[in-house]
Amino acid sequence: MAKKKKQKAEKKSRLIFRILRRTAIAAAIIGCTVSVISTQSSIAEKKTELAQLEKQIDKLTADNEDLGRILASDDIDSYMERLAREEYNYAYPDEARFYDASRN
Repeated sequence: MAKKKKQKAEKKSRLIFRILRRTAIAAAIIGCTVSVISTQSSIAEKKTELAQLEKQIDKLTADNEDLGRILASDDIDSYMERLAREEYNYAYPDEARFYDASRN
């Protein structure tokens, strides 16, 4: 009788061990899957960010080349005047400016 109880208890402990082992394996697989998916998402974000930065580099390189050409051509005064008029809305003291106020 005691032997049967011992065997039942042993079978129960084996069953519990198997269930725990399978649960641990399933949790590890789920964890690895989630990790892979989040890593792939992060990689996609970084690729998008890299593409935007490369576009920005190209734009700034082109701007730098333009400024280099302006400096090399000794036409700095006309560049500065154009920049002051277009970017900073400067005007000569005797210059009258008219703005269209009817536009929205």
